[in-house]
Amino acid sequence: MVAAYDEAATPPVVTKYVDGIKQDDWTANQGLDAARRAMGPVAYLFADGTPADERREMFVNSVQIRAGKLSDAQIVLLGGPDAAGIPVEIPASNVAGQWDFERGDLSATIGKDLAYLDPTFDGPAASGSAISEITAFGTTADFGVDPIDGQVAKVMQVPGDLDARVGYAMTHGIAPNGGGTKVNQYTLIMDVLIDDQGPGAASLWRVAPTGAADGDLFWQGNNFGQGGGGYNGKGTFTPKKWHRVVAAYDEAATPPVVTKYVDGIKQDDWTANQGLDATRRAMGPVAWLFADGTPSDERRKFWVKSVQIRSSKLTDAEIVALGGPSAAGIPVATPFTSVAGQWDFVSGDLSATVGKPLTYLDPTFDGPAAVNSTISAITAFDTTTAFGIDPINGVDTKVMQVPGDLDARMGYAMTHGIAPNGGGTKVNQYTLLMDVYVAATGPGAASLWRVAPTGASDGDLFWQGNNFGQGGNGYKGKGTFTPGAWHRVIAAYDEAATPPVVTKYVDGIFQDDWTANQGLDAPRRAMSPVAYLFADGTPTDERREMWVSSVQIRSGALSKADMESLGGPSAAKIPAVIPKVSGPALRIQGTGPSLTILWPVSETGYTLESNSSLTNPTGWTAVTGVVNNSVTVTTSSGSVYYRLRK
Repeated sequence: MVAAYDEAATPPVVTKYVDGIKQDDWTANQGLDAARRAMGPVAYLFADGTPADERREMFVNSVQIRAGKLSDAQIVLLGGPDAAGIPVEIPASNVAGQWDFERGDLSATIGKDLAYLDPTFDGPAASGSAISEITAFGTTADFGVDPIDGQVAKVMQVPGDLDARVGYAMTHGIAPNGGGTKVNQYTLIMDVLIDDQGPGAASLWRVAPTGAADGDLFWQGNNFGQGGGGYNGKGTFTPKKWHRVVAAYDEAATPPVVTKYVDGIKQDDWTANQGLDATRRAMGPVAWLFADGTPSDERRKFWVKSVQIRSSKLTDAEIVALGGPSAAGIPVATPFTSVAGQWDFVSGDLSATVGKPLTYLDPTFDGPAAVNSTISAITAFDTTTAFGIDPINGVDTKVMQVPGDLDARMGYAMTHGIAPNGGGTKVNQYTLLMDVYVAATGPGAASLWRVAPTGASDGDLFWQGNNFGQGGNGYKGKGTFTPGAWHRVIAAYDEAATPPVVTKYVDGIFQDDWTANQGLDAPRRAMSPVAYLFADGTPTDERREMWVSSVQIRSGALSKADMESLGGPSAAKIPAVIPKVSGPALRIQGTGPSLTILWPVSETGYTLESNSSLTNPTGWTAVTGVVNNSVTVTTSSGSVYYRLRK
């Protein structure tokens, strides 16, 4: 049970939740310093006055008081009761509004309830007879549409009538941002199924006021957008299938942009007709779902599981981490990811999963626009089976074939978008990851990576002799990067470290901390705004044919634990979110000098250990006196660290 008080708000309010389900924004009898709402130095739990006639026996597992009013999103993330007690930390979330239709109405999971655009025409109070069917709520089975990922889910059915009175007003509560007078930075997310019958376009969203001539975001031809240049995409927003559709707006960017995704697959960075406070892009205080203007000629029937609005533009990597539609609705918290760019080649081209598309180093020599006939074979895209190479873990996978020609015009330019870091003028802290298959024949070394500009005399990271690196002492390793097999190869650069280092892993196995020839802004290590995959310089003598399933670039050097946890190559590509080894979390209760350290009694086989210094790996000793996964310790001066070991 959560009661979140803000007696200083306009209006003053207490937001009430039970088990993560919103009950009410309670505004009656509230006010600044209100006698029965605002606290003095002491407050009282489970107490009643005289006569005491409003009490029941209760059982209490955990009570928590916080300074400040939690947001709706934070309260939703707290969820229901837990034997471990109420969490002290809550994941970050910028969700301003969410509607999941679990209770058969327009009530909010987060934020304000939606409202019917014209309640006399649609909804429970409808009196108009011209509409074919009013908005309805039920399960996917009730409506005869597909379940979501195999699960029956509660959804809303949106009528497809060509009438401007159909739609839902969203009071989102996001303050103007981006330097304009409107909301210029936000993300709209929907889990939605569109009917396969109706007009060739159907409105999803309108930011313009009621009665405007048109919607502002439409489904059309298996893509979505609006206006000239607005419908670029992969054609994956298909009717009669559930999809998670994301439009991430930044009208304050240079250039202003709306980034579009369907089911975690990037469709486009849409820059046409964008701009600060743009009439059809930036939001006022209210926006409208599934509404079209007058004349209303672009509507279809929809089924909707979840709608979410966020107060900033999600990054590409965060959107990828959201994935596809779910019967549980859209997640309120997005997991952290440092991915700046990723390329998975599932669309048969150089388009990005995250970030900017790759480009051919010389498009007239390689790729679809190639006109030179001296190359053995241009870059190609197909499955592992079609190329006659091993599948990845037994799964036939879409990959890119990189020609092995000894020519400096071969390779792919990566505009990674990472800002200079580490205290230098270049990108000194980053991680390069590849799922790659090196051909069994060819020169004794083959370029994987070059940070130097086009035309440089050499690559900067090579496969060689079952290891990888560059220069003297650069090829130390375990010899596990074998040709003729799939591998996940990781190089984590920290040119700002002492000493500067590149840590190398193959298939989750540590190879080396490579310190030779490293340094801040080092020409062959630190990145400029553009770097190059599989490119070699002039003379070109170190290239082999390769097949690539996934390439990822991250801001910052990954830890060894993270690289180990990423393991080997996968047909599912390199994950945007680092998998974490699950295990119990320690909790500490008390304020000292006695503290109780405990973890769930269901988690067996763990030993609690302590250490006075994290830099002393041999200093860990077992803590005595642990009973039922709990022990009380006495605090003293200095630091003590605790861990669980199994």
